[in-house]
Amino acid sequence: MKKFFILLVIFGISVSGPYAFSQEKAASPPLTLEECIQLALKNRPELEMATLDILNAEYQIKEATSYYYPRLNLNAGYTRFNRPEKFSFDMDIDVSKITEPTNVVLSQIGLTLPSSIQQSFEVEIGKKNWFPVSLDLNQPLYTFGRIKEGVNQVRIGHSIAVNQKQKKREEIIFEVKKGYYRFILAKEIQQLMKEAEARASVVAKMVKIAYETSIPEKEDKGTTRIDYLKAENFYSEMKARLSEASKNVKLAELALKMTMGIITEQPLSLSEVSIQSIPMTLVPPGTVKGKIREGNIDLKNLNLGVQLFDSKRRAAKIEYLPKIGLQGQYLGPEDRYGTPNVWYLGIGITMPLFDGFLTKAKVGQAEAQFRKANSQKVLLELALSVQVDHLHSTLTELRERVNILQGAIKDALERTQLAADGYAAGITEYDELLLAQKTELEMRSAYLQSLYLYQTTESEMEFISGDI
Repeated sequence: MKKFFILLVIFGISVSGPYAFSQEKAASPPLTLEECIQLALKNRPELEMATLDILNAEYQIKEATSYYYPRLNLNAGYTRFNRPEKFSFDMDIDVSKITEPTNVVLSQIGLTLPSSIQQSFEVEIGKKNWFPVSLDLNQPLYTFGRIKEGVNQVRIGHSIAVNQKQKKREEIIFEVKKGYYRFILAKEIQQLMKEAEARASVVAKMVKIAYETSIPEKEDKGTTRIDYLKAENFYSEMKARLSEASKNVKLAELALKMTMGIITEQPLSLSEVSIQSIPMTLVPPGTVKGKIREGNIDLKNLNLGVQLFDSKRRAAKIEYLPKIGLQGQYLGPEDRYGTPNVWYLGIGITMPLFDGFLTKAKVGQAEAQFRKANSQKVLLELALSVQVDHLHSTLTELRERVNILQGAIKDALERTQLAADGYAAGITEYDELLLAQKTELEMRSAYLQSLYLYQTTESEMEFISGDI
């Protein structure tokens, strides 16, 4: 018996062909990818925290350079002593010039006067209540590079902080791109499932009608209950997959909102762009590796780390050398003993003689850190090179997969139409039509997934090269 002809038109319900994109309207104005990125850069708090790290590094530079300048400290206080200081001393007083003439006369009667007199004295000096005011001066004159290396190290730290902010910025852009492409993919998969569910619904209804009204002719089994149950099962499967696709759209929208740093119940609307309309560029790996050497933030920071440990190594060796400085003090209005406006100014030198091998240990530690940083730099360069080759191979394979799936979709569409025509004419069984529908659906879904993977992989390549 000839099958119902209405199946011929079932496959025309897709409003925009196999690559249809949802045209749903949303309350908020549609956003382009660049607008999503700018919103994320504006709203994400990580960039503000990175800015504070840079500000902190700038103050560390000011702190380090301050050691070039003198230190002036004003001190004032009150001191109470329990008593003045006492000094005792003995004094011999020579009186020979006085006693010698007298002794000439007294000697005649056996008497003499001493030629010297011993006298003990006790003197109290110093205030019991003292109100001193002092001004202390310390000025480094030559430190053999200690201050210079300290300034150099904090400047390197500032450069690292700047790079970290740039890395965070690139990470946010990369996250937004992935979320943007995931949202587009979810909406296109949802649209694909809507079309498949609608077609499966029509087919299920027609198969049900055919089953209920079937009067098989000779050599024609007609539409069986098994055909009817298969159509119903396929329709239920499409409804379930549509439900899952709708959930994935909500999750992708939520993830993109979080990535953009926005909290709103209002639906997120993107500009009308399908994932297959986004260009598929493929940069040669040699070009990407050249960009990495200059643009990869991790590699930049590791280079700065090598410079930092090299500076620490030099600073550790400087500790073997002396320090020369200017020292002075003014004490007023008078010292404890009443001397007014006392001051001194002098040059001093501090030379380390023995510190328990502390300096030697610091030099060894800095040398080990320097060598470790150099090794890490080599390993990172190698890892980035391997990662570029891996990503390039992945992009190449995805381009081939997309081209293959494009041809496969055309064949699947033709197969579905032929199966529908054959089933309507009674030439083919329903199993062939069902298999053709499933194949077409899987091909279109795999095609969209491949386009999504290509865009995210390309964004990852841009991220590691610092060209995002």
